[in-house]
Amino acid sequence: MRIKNSKMVPEDTVVDAARLIKNNQPDHQSRGHAEFSPSSLKYVAACAAYQGRDGTSSAAEMGTRIHEALEVFDPSALHTEQEHEIYEQIVKMEKDFMANFDEIEKELNEIQVEVALDGTETWGTCDRFLIIKGGKQAVMADYKTGISIIDPPEKNWQAKAYTTGAFQKYPDIEEIVFAFYVPQHNATLSHVFKREDLPTLVEDLSQVIKAGEEIRPKWQSGTPELEECNPTQYCRFCKHEEVCPALGGLVINVAKKLDTTLPDIDPTDVDDPARLSELFNIAKIVENWSASIKRKTLDALKDGKKLDGLKLRSMGRSRKISDNAAFVKIAEKYGINMDTLLEQVIFPLAKVSKKVASSEQQDFLDACNDAGIVETSDERHCVASQ
Repeated sequence: MRIKNSKMVPEDTVVDAARLIKNNQPDHQSRGHAEFSPSSLKYVAACAAYQGRDGTSSAAEMGTRIHEALEVFDPSALHTEQEHEIYEQIVKMEKDFMANFDEIEKELNEIQVEVALDGTETWGTCDRFLIIKGGKQAVMADYKTGISIIDPPEKNWQAKAYTTGAFQKYPDIEEIVFAFYVPQHNATLSHVFKREDLPTLVEDLSQVIKAGEEIRPKWQSGTPELEECNPTQYCRFCKHEEVCPALGGLVINVAKKLDTTLPDIDPTDVDDPARLSELFNIAKIVENWSASIKRKTLDALKDGKKLDGLKLRSMGRSRKISDNAAFVKIAEKYGINMDTLLEQVIFPLAKVSKKVASSEQQDFLDACNDAGIVETSDERHCVASQ
């Protein structure tokens, strides 16, 4: 890596670009993804049967907004103070990191790379690609806005895929410095990839994707074989979590460590009625152990401990009226009449009926039913031990 005093694109150039694009904000959510996208390869490398869940989350939507803002250097569409802080921190981290390089010859945002592999392929979009003066060196960067721990580029499948595609797209470049900017951990992770690394990168990526192409489709007609699935910490993100035979085997092994008297059970034989009672008992054991771990995790977060990929989220405080009569008077004072209040109330019928004289309780319930004001739900069931 050559280190010299340099500067990023002049500030007035960035501002002008932002002003021109401000009214045409990028839309990353509508952008497609490859079947085995670079960002998912970490999970596929851990288990070839892995398939991510559909949908989004508030953290993912926040990340999308920040990425869109960084693409045009315009934070005006961000929603919260936290989003603005993350945006500003990434801008500073990139400026500090790029101060180590010569003058930038070409600057590209949201660069799409096609990754040609051995018998397969993928593609993806990386946040930044900066070609350094002379054309032999480039800096490739990706913004990480979440709280998860990020693998360093040399061990990161996403970085390796993007770098491979960039080497293939720009044959004159001999060295790519890949950087992850991770503001929520105040970290810039970087690694120098050289063109001579390309054959190894292609081989490694090909093996991961081809294994996924072989195993993942088996979910369409049933389940993969037990040995084709590999339980990992990423199972919680997989759409097949509830039916995975390997995860079932892992649960059984955990349960047997907690209760050594449990029999050996085939985790793929979950529909056999003869086995269901044994499986149910195992589920209850692991459920209780899981609840204990969740409580310990919550306590650790409350104590201020940092846990990978986890954060403390407030659920707010519940409030209830302690004096109904006083509440009615206050409500009436502010123009809420009794009929309006009653529309908001669900009376616990069984509990109220106990306030009636015992000799008249059944008559009270019959009168409510006769008036057509009682809705009866479907019968509820639970599993009980004999």
